Amino acid sequence: MSEPITSFTEKLAAFGYTPGSYRAFPAVRKIVARHAPAALRRLYDHIRATPRAAAFFGSPAAMDHARDKQLDHWLTLFSGPLDDQYRIRAERIGSVHARIGLSPTWYISGYARILEDILPRILRRGMLNPLAASRTATTLVKASLLDMDVALSAYFQAEEARREAVIAQVGRVLERLAGGDFTATLDDLPPGYEALAADFESMRTRFSATLGQVADAAARINTGSSGVSGASDTLSQRTEQQAASLEETAAAMDQITSTVRRTAEDAARANGAVGQARGEAQTSGTIVREAMAAMDGIARASTEIVDIIAVIDGIAFQTNLLALNAGVEAARAGEAGRGFAVVASEVRALAQRSADAAKDVKARITGASAQVRVGVDRVNSTGEALERIIAHIADVDALVAQITEAAGQQAQGLAQVNTAVAEMDGVTQQNAAMVEHAAAARDLAAEADALAREVARFQLGQAATPPVPRRAEPIRLVATR
Repeated sequence: MSEPITSFTEKLAAFGYTPGSYRAFPAVRKIVARHAPAALRRLYDHIRATPRAAAFFGSPAAMDHARDKQLDHWLTLFSGPLDDQYRIRAERIGSVHARIGLSPTWYISGYARILEDILPRILRRGMLNPLAASRTATTLVKASLLDMDVALSAYFQAEEARREAVIAQVGRVLERLAGGDFTATLDDLPPGYEALAADFESMRTRFSATLGQVADAAARINTGSSGVSGASDTLSQRTEQQAASLEETAAAMDQITSTVRRTAEDAARANGAVGQARGEAQTSGTIVREAMAAMDGIARASTEIVDIIAVIDGIAFQTNLLALNAGVEAARAGEAGRGFAVVASEVRALAQRSADAAKDVKARITGASAQVRVGVDRVNSTGEALERIIAHIADVDALVAQITEAAGQQAQGLAQVNTAVAEMDGVTQQNAAMVEHAAAARDLAAEADALAREVARFQLGQAATPPVPRRAEPIRLVATR
């Protein structure tokens, strides 16, 4: 790629200008002065009919002024040798077009319309002198091309300078953005860059709003996580206390369950013992009733013995009377009845002893009968007492059976309660472990603080200022009964 031409002298040399190149300028100027106004009127009528092009001029008067200036420039172009003053005028035209954003098409189309009107006239007039006409036409085309080159070079230089200014401004704004300052805007950009400024402003506004939302979310996360962290600490303490209480309750319930189980077992044994005692009492009642029957038999036998002894006593009395009578008769018999009197005396003595023995036996039997009657009464009382005892033992047996059943049910219920307490203890331990996991909220709060600090580095303007993170009060846990 060749080096760009920077000096106007080099540019003239590139177009082949020499001192002799200006000989045809006066003739060209006369032709331009005669025919250019009509060509420019047609050009500006076309511009006036094109709203997008007419918008660059603002008013018909400004458009007429521009047309007159362009005609004056063309007349000046062919007024003499091309020097720096001409270059400055031509470059000013290109710079103005670049500044107002007028496309080079309209500038070049003006030359096209002039050349379209003038060249045929030059060629028709040159039919008698083709060499002069060719020289005039060449001079017109070469000057037009040079003028377009100078103006367009200035136009593109101004455009490049404007682009460099825009790039520099964008660079400064992006540098501020990189530094966290999102209040920087792309204001006062040249025409043609409105879309860039609008897109940048939309991006900046949305990004600022997003950062503001991130900051607000970080503050809310910080607030919520701080509350959750405090609540988790409180919950952890209460869970530990509850776990300890449940552990103690479980131990106490286990002891109570064991005690109630032993009580149920003791009640069952007592029920068995009472049942056995009831059986033995019933057996004793049977024995007492048998004893009562035996005592009644003894009493009847004693009565019968007393009757028999009374008979024996009567026999002894009769025998004694008979012996007495026999002694009387023996005494009457004298010596012959002496032996019989001895026998009668012995019989009488024997009868007396029998009567005495019968009296003694009767007295003993009578005493024994009295004692037997006392024994019968006492056995009867004992039988009645045993019946009452048997009835009470039956009541006690029923009560002990109920106690045994209730103790068994209590033992089962306490076993279920003990199981439930053990499960609650296990769940509480799991809750305690989960509360330890919930302690990650502290890490979340720290991360939220770090995020808020990072976002706080950005300057987001008044509309999206990130809120200052604040510590929330811990969530209060209300115990319920």
